[in-house]
Amino acid sequence: MFRRQLLRAAVSALVGVLAVAGVQLATGAGASAVRTVYYDASRTGEFRTNFDQAAQIWNSRVSTVRLLPGTPATITVYVDDGWPRAQVTGLGSGRIWMGRTAVNQGYHRTRIATHEFGHILGLPDRRTGLCSDLMSGSSAPVSCTNAVPNSAESSRVNQLFAGGRSAPAGTTYTWDGAGDVAPLVVGGRPASENYSFLVHLSGCTGSLIKADWAVTAKHCPTPSSVRVGSTNRTSGGTVVGVSRAVNHPSIDVKLLQLSGSVGHAPAPIPTSSGAVGTATRIIGWGQTCPTRGCGSAPSIAYELDTSIVSDSRCLGINGPYEICTNNTNGNSGACYGDSGGPQVRRVNGVWSLIGATSRAGNNNPTCATGPSVYGDLTAIRSWINTQVGGLPS
Repeated sequence: MFRRQLLRAAVSALVGVLAVAGVQLATGAGASAVRTVYYDASRTGEFRTNFDQAAQIWNSRVSTVRLLPGTPATITVYVDDGWPRAQVTGLGSGRIWMGRTAVNQGYHRTRIATHEFGHILGLPDRRTGLCSDLMSGSSAPVSCTNAVPNSAESSRVNQLFAGGRSAPAGTTYTWDGAGDVAPLVVGGRPASENYSFLVHLSGCTGSLIKADWAVTAKHCPTPSSVRVGSTNRTSGGTVVGVSRAVNHPSIDVKLLQLSGSVGHAPAPIPTSSGAVGTATRIIGWGQTCPTRGCGSAPSIAYELDTSIVSDSRCLGINGPYEICTNNTNGNSGACYGDSGGPQVRRVNGVWSLIGATSRAGNNNPTCATGPSVYGDLTAIRSWINTQVGGLPS
């Protein structure tokens, strides 16, 4: 009996000490553990303080999860010149971009940060227009400074983390509401990895196929220089001049000889694009809304997982030398600005280049309303090999 009393006293004392230190223990049968989620906001520059404040706000409003700066981080926060957005990869994990577009329009910084954390914690947008709703986002007035989740929002996060439920992985939420649900390039998501072969040229996209050669669409203007090896069209990678262009004689493909070699790994071109049903991915800096001129090019390239479909679904396709590519979910696909961009597929675990974006496959000026046509680079591989003096082995 004395030993049991001594043990209870020791446990009680330990709980008291940990409580003072800010740590909670589950001591009752119905108590649930607090899940710690680490975030990395080291890349957010002038907005670092806002994300630390946002984490403190959530910690003061919920009891089943705690946001802390540290490693290993399951939330990574970036900053760019686009709209704020959150890419959810799971409950308590994902990526956040603090876009300066909203800040420049006057939206409250900490409200944005707390709102984007809310997505990673499992909350979707609710565009009620009410400032009292944190997840109303940009539908509330620009003058709204409320950065605190209401009781319903806090309760929902508590329920999600207490119940072990999942968040809608693969969903991207955008502050301006233009792309609230991803797989709606149009309908894609910000690039999930840095593609060493990605090439940005004004108004179009391309791919590096050799240290000093790139490929794009013939209908794209030949630029004086390109940026290679970065998913951000305004920074990173290597900017290099273009010395000449070589057009393919029959399909919408153009080769660009660079004025010097770059140190980024080119994309290999396989011997076959693949059969109908082959899973592919398209990447580019095209509009993320479907009508011409509806929005500017994103700073970060977008990617979309799609697949090869029957040539019969694309109008006017040159079957032996072009690929018909599905518009995922009937509303997602390449758009203005994606021209010349890569279509890739996994070959032995490596992204391999099979196509270059050409045009809509249904002659509709509204993007993603039908499949798209891509120049089949595997079908003209021997021509490319000759023009560039031998492709990498």
